[in-house]
Amino acid sequence: MGFSDFNLAGVFVAALLAFVFGFVWHRALEKPWMTASGYGGRPALKPGPLAIVFLAELMMAGVLAGIIGHIGPVTIGNALITGILGWAGFVLTAMVVDHSYEARSRRLTYLNAAHWLGVLIIMSVTIGQFG
Repeated sequence: MGFSDFNLAGVFVAALLAFVFGFVWHRALEKPWMTASGYGGRPALKPGPLAIVFLAELMMAGVLAGIIGHIGPVTIGNALITGILGWAGFVLTAMVVDHSYEARSRRLTYLNAAHWLGVLIIMSVTIGQFG
């Protein structure tokens, strides 16, 4: 499996589930997230930014599927390990660097890092299930 033959349905479902997870995550943890990020009020839900989030997660799921396929057989276990390593090696490290330079609170870093870990676990398991 590679970039040319990954399961498009699996990528779409992975992105959709991750999008729903992110929406629920930010609504459930709205007050601590807003406090940690410095927002004064509830951010408005606008279709434009939500569409961008979905497209970004669709791209992430597609790239993750390609990476999983290039590493070895597409199984749930291999996909999960790849997703967690990708989160730890790329997402978490980039976020920690950005939050350090931006003097963001550790609480925001923890909340955002946990969100992206959830996203990558959901995407990886979904991609692994679709094969």
